[in-house]
Amino acid sequence: MSHEPATANAWYLDAFRAEYLEVYPWRDQASAEQEVDRALEWLSVSPQDRVLDLCCGAGRHSHWIRNNCSLLYSLDLSESLLKRARSQLGRDAALVRADVRTLPFVDASFDQVLMFFTSFGYFATDEENGSVLKEVARVVRVDGGLLLDLPDRDSTIEGLVASSHRSEGDLSIEEHRSLSVDGKRVEKSVVLERGGNERRYTESVRLYHFDEMETLLIQAGWKISNCHGDWQGGRYICGESPRMIMVAMRQDEDR
Repeated sequence: MSHEPATANAWYLDAFRAEYLEVYPWRDQASAEQEVDRALEWLSVSPQDRVLDLCCGAGRHSHWIRNNCSLLYSLDLSESLLKRARSQLGRDAALVRADVRTLPFVDASFDQVLMFFTSFGYFATDEENGSVLKEVARVVRVDGGLLLDLPDRDSTIEGLVASSHRSEGDLSIEEHRSLSVDGKRVEKSVVLERGGNERRYTESVRLYHFDEMETLLIQAGWKISNCHGDWQGGRYICGESPRMIMVAMRQDEDR
């Protein structure tokens, strides 16, 4: 199933190609299994639940989710990563190519939605990013759940490394990181070189404070039920925790 992207020439259309998996090799199946175990526990996912792995990438989390629910859809915009997901998950996997702002599902299609590893904040404005949460709320039943895995803003800024160079096999990776002028986004330029061939692309992700995310979630029809600071279940502490893993429940608009 496919759905045409709403935005052309955006940074994320160029960034998430096949080389992405080589740039971040530590995001592997072993780490995905641990993260899925925690996510299913925190959301209280049951074997009868219908689950959406949103921004699924190459499907490393979907691989573990699918044995714990009755129905799983895995959605991403990257054709390259979905092709890899197909090779990993098999022909029967329900893979969907679509823009997260216009999900091709009817209302209340799912019981749970999971968004792993900084798959939120890609768009230029808070209104666009907030529209993702509203669209996810549309396709989730009342009292259904959302897991949203984000970086802690202050920890990310404090630990920001301006430049780095490394190699993964025969791939040379040069990265330059900075904050946007308004201090709200972390921006990275990447240069990949292999066999004399070079490719350049950028990444730009909005960094949110907890209060900002809480406001966006409430406006979209969600209520935060918990927030973890890491995948070991540590308490979230702003400026100290590496991650801001939010668990939210879909609210009934008539309540």
